Amino acid sequence: SEQADMRGARLAPCLPLLLLAACWAGRADGHGVHPLSRIAIHRARVALDASAAVRASPKLLGSRGEDTAWVTVEFKIPRASDGDWIGVFSPSNFNASTCPGSHGSGPGPAICSAPIKYQFANYSSVYNRSGTGALKFQLINQRQDFSFGFFTGGLSNPALVAVSNRIVFANPKAPVYPRLALGKTWNEMTVTWTSGYGISEAHPFVEWGMKGSHPVHAPADTVTFGRESLCGRTCS
Repeated sequence: SEQADMRGARLAPCLPLLLLAACWAGRADGHGVHPLSRIAIHRARVALDASAAVRASPKLLGSRGEDTAWVTVEFKIPRASDGDWIGVFSPSNFNASTCPGSHGSGPGPAICSAPIKYQFANYSSVYNRSGTGALKFQLINQRQDFSFGFFTGGLSNPALVAVSNRIVFANPKAPVYPRLALGKTWNEMTVTWTSGYGISEAHPFVEWGMKGSHPVHAPADTVTFGRESLCGRTCS
């Protein structure tokens, strides 16, 4: 994450900001429980099934500089169930070898990364009848690649039966999501954005100025947050 201070900038009056709460229209229980928290990923087991398959396309996203993209996920299984679901994982490798302190063997969870979003397979209208379906997921560039896991057993006892191909943005390190805030003084504005570039790869700065005037370059500081920075080994 980068941050730059622009001093002496003229600030326009701010318009009221209306915050809209997104309502989960799926199968949440209506008691303020986040849908992702209902997935018992610590109970997940790997039960790969050669007769099940999941495929995602396109494989390359953001070829024109976009930082969001829609992905189509196609899947099939011989015996469809209402508890089958598709989960999005990032990074794409989410097996036990990626668990903190794990070498991929011995006791411990089979999957230690929680999905960043999911949909039930029967959201595809023909799934229960044919065992095949297709769903669309919107992904954002978050500096890592993606893959999709096909699970049976519902959310409380998930079994991974198939893993998709890898999906990646053309430039996963691209600067994205600029955010503006008032600075420490009345004539100062702070710009913060997210990027995958380290300080050894690029020198972050903001170019700003009044229209028609010579632009000013304001240098930025870089701060990196990893998994251990947020909550340590208990996080996935």
